[in-house]
Amino acid sequence: MIEAIGCMIGTYIITRMVSFLTREGERAETAIVKIFSVITIVVTVVLMVYLIITGMKNPG
Repeated sequence: MIEAIGCMIGTYIITRMVSFLTREGERAETAIVKIFSVITIVVTVVLMVYLIITGMKNPG
C-alpha cells in the first residue's frame, strides 16, 4: 500500500514539473526553474523505482 501511495505522489510531482517545463508566454518559467524541474523529475523517478524495488523485497 505504501508503494502505491508513493507512486501516486511521485506521479503528481512529475506532472507538476512537466507543467513547469511546458509553460509558454507570460507564464513561462525561468531557466533555473526549468533546471530544477528536470532534477526533480529525475530524483522522483529514481526514488519511485527504489520504493517499488524495496517493496517487492519486503512485502507486507
